[in-house]
Amino acid sequence: MKKLVISLMLAAMSHSLAAQENIPTQSAIPHTEMQKLSSMVGNWSLSMEYSPDDGASWQKAPQSQVEFSYQLKQLVIGERPTDDAGVTFQTASFYSYDQYRKTYRIAVMDDTWGLMDIYEGNVTDGVLVATNLNSGTVFPIDEKTSRAFRLKINLSNSQERLVEIDKSDDGGKS
Repeated sequence: MKKLVISLMLAAMSHSLAAQENIPTQSAIPHTEMQKLSSMVGNWSLSMEYSPDDGASWQKAPQSQVEFSYQLKQLVIGERPTDDAGVTFQTASFYSYDQYRKTYRIAVMDDTWGLMDIYEGNVTDGVLVATNLNSGTVFPIDEKTSRAFRLKINLSNSQERLVEIDKSDDGGKS
């Protein structure tokens, strides 16, 4: 898989250079910002661990295959599953940059609830940190509690990427 990912990265980079010649003036800033996410582009084996009991124990989900690719003149990166054999929970995502609000947006849809969750955040020290606290897409747990999430996506390694997802049931205080 590593060799395949390297090949895809080289192809994506050469396509990126050719596409820069046709960038409309108004797209220059988001195009530049989306290049900060270029390490995401390629085919990935997704391994996921989750804790159903606030970290007391951890379980592994079945491994799946996903593809991240540039779309819409390289102004969006789309993620889609490419293999669903044995996988019980999958998502599809779109990443973009809002040049007017100076923030990245991530739209995530899942195959269980069918909801679209919207995250906003920025890249700092090679890590994209985004939350759904301000988007109005937190998940209702009960009549008084809503669950928000924070994504931390390490962009510094094009061969392996660690994504941490933290939950908060108190409006992001913890």
